[in-house]
Amino acid sequence: MRQAILLFWPSFIIAALATGLFFSIFDPQELTLHGAQLFADKLSAYSVFFLIAWGFGALNTSIVLLLEKSARQINGFQPPRVDPDAYPDDPPQLRS
Repeated sequence: MRQAILLFWPSFIIAALATGLFFSIFDPQELTLHGAQLFADKLSAYSVFFLIAWGFGALNTSIVLLLEKSARQINGFQPPRVDPDAYPDDPPQLRS
């Protein structure tokens, strides 16, 4: 649950800011593709853009959450335990 909150809450804020910024510059009624109007009304334009921005924000946040993990967490690698008494001929290790 914690990972879902860390993923979706920042992406929600990113989507809200991106939607507000985008539609403060562009009017949804003027958005066209090959001469055809993209959206029938403004609410559908706001909703579609918000969901797309939320998806991109979630993708961005998931990449950040993946990159902040250590290689040991990602790969599941655990080095084998070494018994220091098993090799008496080796010089003693300095412990810090």
